[in-house]
Amino acid sequence: MSNRSILLSVALACAATATAPLSAQKPAAPPVAQDEVLAWPPPPAPARIKWVAEYRNAFDVGAKKKRSFLDRLAGKSEDVIWLQRPLSVAVDGKGVIFVGDFTAGVVAMDPAAKRIWAFSTLSGTALATPTGLAVDSKLVYAASANTNQVVVFDKEGHQLSALTKNDGINRPVGLAVDEDRDLLLVVNGGEHTVRLYNRSLKLLKTIGGRGSEEGQFNFPSYTCIVPGVGFAVVDTGNFRIQIFDFNGRFIRAFGKAGDMPGQVSRPKGIAVDPDGHLYVVDGAFCNFQIFDQEGRILLPVGTGGTRKGQFQVPTGIAIDGSGGIYVADQINGRIQKFQYLREEKGAPAPPSTPQ
Repeated sequence: MSNRSILLSVALACAATATAPLSAQKPAAPPVAQDEVLAWPPPPAPARIKWVAEYRNAFDVGAKKKRSFLDRLAGKSEDVIWLQRPLSVAVDGKGVIFVGDFTAGVVAMDPAAKRIWAFSTLSGTALATPTGLAVDSKLVYAASANTNQVVVFDKEGHQLSALTKNDGINRPVGLAVDEDRDLLLVVNGGEHTVRLYNRSLKLLKTIGGRGSEEGQFNFPSYTCIVPGVGFAVVDTGNFRIQIFDFNGRFIRAFGKAGDMPGQVSRPKGIAVDPDGHLYVVDGAFCNFQIFDQEGRILLPVGTGGTRKGQFQVPTGIAIDGSGGIYVADQINGRIQKFQYLREEKGAPAPPSTPQ
C-alpha cells in the first residue's frame, strides 16, 4: 500500500486546517472548483477526490418519465421510488448500488441499466431500520437494528434466509463480507461485540464485549474488510477505529474524540479504497476523513450543507474496485458519489511542507 499519493499532495491543506476545528473552517473552502469540478484538496495540490453524481430516485439513474405532459398537468404523479433517509450503502462489482433507507427499506439502483427497485416489493420484507448493508457476487446482506435481524436476499430482492434475535442478534449495525474467505461480519451493537459468520450464517467466533481496552467496544457501529490485513471496526462510543486480523485478533487502534482534523466526534461508516486508505464518515463533522492504516490523517472531505459535496448527518459509505466512493447523505435524502483519483505512474510527487 502506498500512501504517498495522498499524504504528500495534501500536506499544505492539512497544515492550513490543523489549528482550527472543522466547524470553524469557511464553508466554501473544502469543496473547490478545479476546472469546474468539485475536488479535494484545493489547488495548488493535485486533486485526489472529486465529486461525481448524486442519486435520489429513478430519474437520477437515467429512467425516463412515464407520465405524459398532460398527465402531469392533470396532477397525476409519477410512480417513482425516492430515497428519504438513506442509512447504509453497498456497491457490487457490476456497479449496482444498494441502499438501506429508513423509509423505503432496501433499494437497488443500477445506473448502467437505468433501473431502480425496492426489495420489499418482491420479498414483502420491509426492514424497519436498515442500518447496515453488505454485498458479494450473488447475495445482499441487510441488518435491521430495530427488529434484530440480519436478512439475506438475492440481488433482485427475494429473501433467502435470516438471523434473528433467537440467533443472538441484538441491534445489529454494520456488516461486511469477504466472499473469498467465506466470512460475514456482523456488528452486534446491543452486545458491544462483532460476530464472525460464514456466508451460510454459521457462527464462527464472537469478539469484544463492553469496555475501553484493546479489542473491547462501546457501541460499535460499522465495519469493513481491509484486504490483506483483516477488518476494521468503528468503535463509536470509544471514539476510535480498531483493526483486527481475519481471526479477530487485535492489531491496532487509532483515533480520539475532538473537533480537529484527524479526530472524531460521531464516527459512523467506514470503507477502504483500492490503495488501502481508510475512509471514516463522521455524522457530527458532516464529512468523511481519509486515514492511512496507521491512523494518520490524510484528507477531510466535505462540510455541512445541502449543496454538492456537502452533507447532513452522513452515515454509511462504500467504495468500489475502481475507487468510486458512495456516501449515504441521510438528511439530504441522497447517495453522493465521489471518485478517488490515483496518482499517475511516473508523475512527479508534489513537494511536502513540514507540519
